[in-house]
Amino acid sequence: MMLDLLPREILFEILSRLPVKFLQRVKRVCKALLCLISDPIFVNMLASRGPKFLILSSSDLQSLDCSKASFTVQGALTNLDFHLPRDEIINISSIEIEGSCNGLACVALKINDNKENYRKLFLWNPSTGIYKKLPDLVLNLIGDVRMWGFGYDSSINDYKVVCATIASYGRHCRDPDSDYRYRILATKTNSWRELAYVGCVPQCRNARCSRYDLPQGTLLNGTLHWLIDCYQRWPGISTFDLTEEQFSELPMPNVETLLHLWTLSVLDGCICLVSSSHRDRCVELWTMKEYGVESSWQKLFKLAENFREINFRYSLRPLCFTTKLRADQDDEVVLLNNKDELIRFKPKDRSTLERLNICGYRIAQAIPYEESLASPNI
Repeated sequence: MMLDLLPREILFEILSRLPVKFLQRVKRVCKALLCLISDPIFVNMLASRGPKFLILSSSDLQSLDCSKASFTVQGALTNLDFHLPRDEIINISSIEIEGSCNGLACVALKINDNKENYRKLFLWNPSTGIYKKLPDLVLNLIGDVRMWGFGYDSSINDYKVVCATIASYGRHCRDPDSDYRYRILATKTNSWRELAYVGCVPQCRNARCSRYDLPQGTLLNGTLHWLIDCYQRWPGISTFDLTEEQFSELPMPNVETLLHLWTLSVLDGCICLVSSSHRDRCVELWTMKEYGVESSWQKLFKLAENFREINFRYSLRPLCFTTKLRADQDDEVVLLNNKDELIRFKPKDRSTLERLNICGYRIAQAIPYEESLASPNI
């Protein structure tokens, strides 16, 4: 066979340049190609092709490839299709991406028509278009979801969805009498069950009016993270270990500014926290270099009042460092400013290289993901 004439490393390099949907077809050609495409080394090559994000706006679902030199070059921004049967999209009021892991995304469709209130959930591979329907999350008519999380439990080779629901939409997150229920879904068992939670209530108010973070958990090393806003307490970071199914907390950095707007994300493999203050007119970006160690928090940069290109009244979320095209190239970071604008920023000289507002519409979410051939039907 011709495949035997080339080293595996060369074959991996050739195959890694092909679109994932094409690889989905190629692996059916013969057992040799199936073995190559299924090899863990090749799987890791696919995942490392460059930082990508699912961009969900009010009008489109798109994929953004941050390894490109510009947001606007060919292939940097591509439309994605999430085709569902007609009976699955009746009475949908909104769509959300609740997280991604190993190339799979958890998508929730909100159904609320004054008679029913629930979320339709799907496990979806954006690269192949294949999806799996998960059990619905049923709420009472005035209930709401205040926290989401999605990740992989390597101990049982399964994906899990975590959520916190509240019985009454009118209840405030700071209300100590709020009726919260914590639930978890393992995709293999295909059923929801209750979770015990002792501690602070994760802060997950409506993201557009909250001065804190989004309700989707930030995933790092099998653990979900949320910014929390507890009754009569300063914000903190709540964590959930997907294997042990235990809640805990991470220490916060010793920030200098007051009246903070907070956002939480993962940047370069580390938990990252942005604090900003419209009163003090500054933004600070912190990363925890050694996970769980309070003294390892480091401030990467601080933008003061003379930096006019950031609106200090709104949140700023770092998404990723871009891939360096040259060895002498300075670091660049992609930021999401107030959920409506993508910014390519160079921390070294505090310069904005590029901005992108997609079709003039507000960006609802920017969720990191990696290309893969992973099947939702695990």
